[in-house]
Amino acid sequence: MKKQQSFITGAIILTATALLVRMSGFLFRIYLSNTVGAQGMGIYSLIMSVYGLCTTIATSGISVAVSRLVAEQISLGKPENANRVLVRSIWLSVILGCSVGIILFVVSEPVAVHILGDKQTLLSIRILAPGLPFLSVSSCLRGYFIAYRKTGNPAFSQMLEQGFKIIFIVLLLPKLITYGLDYACALIVLGLTLGEIVCFLYTFAGYLIMHKQNPIRKKAGIKGVTAQIFSIIVPISLASYIRSGLRLLENVIIMNGLRTYSGANDSATGIYGMLKGMAMPLLIFPLSLLSSFVITLTPEISRLHVSGRKQTLEATVGRILKYTCYAGVLIVCVFITFPREISLCIYNDEQVGEMLLMLSFLSPFMCLETVIVGILQGLGEQSSSSRYNVVDCFLRIAIVCMLVPTHGVTGFLWMTGISNLFTSIMNIRRLLKVTAIDFHIKNWFIKPAIAAAASSQLIRLWYLQGLSPIFSQQISLALGITAICIAYFALLIVLDCIDLDEVLHILRRFNILPERAAKYSSNEVYD
Repeated sequence: MKKQQSFITGAIILTATALLVRMSGFLFRIYLSNTVGAQGMGIYSLIMSVYGLCTTIATSGISVAVSRLVAEQISLGKPENANRVLVRSIWLSVILGCSVGIILFVVSEPVAVHILGDKQTLLSIRILAPGLPFLSVSSCLRGYFIAYRKTGNPAFSQMLEQGFKIIFIVLLLPKLITYGLDYACALIVLGLTLGEIVCFLYTFAGYLIMHKQNPIRKKAGIKGVTAQIFSIIVPISLASYIRSGLRLLENVIIMNGLRTYSGANDSATGIYGMLKGMAMPLLIFPLSLLSSFVITLTPEISRLHVSGRKQTLEATVGRILKYTCYAGVLIVCVFITFPREISLCIYNDEQVGEMLLMLSFLSPFMCLETVIVGILQGLGEQSSSSRYNVVDCFLRIAIVCMLVPTHGVTGFLWMTGISNLFTSIMNIRRLLKVTAIDFHIKNWFIKPAIAAAASSQLIRLWYLQGLSPIFSQQISLALGITAICIAYFALLIVLDCIDLDEVLHILRRFNILPERAAKYSSNEVYD
């Protein structure tokens, strides 16, 4: 019971931290969009596409490998072996991080000029390079803490990094914006790099303190540590390298396609900034909560898998998937009800709301994919999801080449929809193949969709007639979204999607409510 409470506590800490970090990051992105404009956000998005490729090479699979292998050794009662896994992983992280940083700095000019097609990105790309070794080691240490269910350190390090970055940029950006967008973006990237260094220093200090308080006196007895690490890293990394490289190529093709469609470079950069820098972050923002949960979920699934508790594993996964579907449908409900209001409140731009409305229907599939990939990694099935992602990248590029030059933004939206449907279906298919989980379409999708449609119509009418004439736009929107969540949850209970007794039982089990006499036959799921 204590272990399960520790898992829930860790998930709550990381989720709450992710909410704070994402919320502050989201507000910060609004500040950036208002300061550097759509064109500046387009340049920044191009820079981050290169950064995404480099961070993938420097960190891909390391955190997953550390959290999974360390969790396995802890469950076997061998902390000395867990520490050996970490030491080997750190050496690998240093080598990868330094190598990628040096290469990025050397090839920065051809990347900026010939690949991205915008020399304004050159200075920013060079500033990114020094932070990669620190990012790589931090990722490794984060996986170690999560495996030990000590999520406080990685949680606070994220907040520290975000806070430092925001303060640094907000203080200096108004002074540098007058020198041009290239210097403004370079300052933003410098804040990112310095934030990574600060995060590393805090995380590493936390590891040293933890190691000093709990010294390991036994000599490690595990063999083939490097081979085990590589057995997890290689399939994830190879697929991630290919995927990130293809995503970079995809972003370049999108930019060229938008230039062809609009006939103007500045216009294309602005549209790209709206898509990648404004609309997509809005859609992805709720997924940050699930992503943080998945970070703690992977080692827990690995523990159940190694211990052979198949029934408990499948029951737990089934419940997680059910509530993930509910969350995804709720996100759609909010975005289709208030797309215009959300975009006006945040960006003061209705065009972003139109993009958001078209993209919102992907939320359930994106939520499911996020969670299922974490589950498959915990089951040792990381190769499958990696293969699907590589195929998906080729599919995306093919669609971009065909549709974006002739249909512009609409072509991009079609590509995004087809891509997410493909990867979601393939990952669901694999999970059903390796487990005995029943996928309940009626209770997980159809009934929630009915509840969402009813909530949307009811609250939209109330918003227009009751809230909007009385309160400001921001307060009306906040009240409307809160009302939708309450109405949706209530309708799920009415439609027998959520068992209220089950919810109360879970709350009692974790000391949120007083314990009562009611017992459930499915208690093993929580033990």
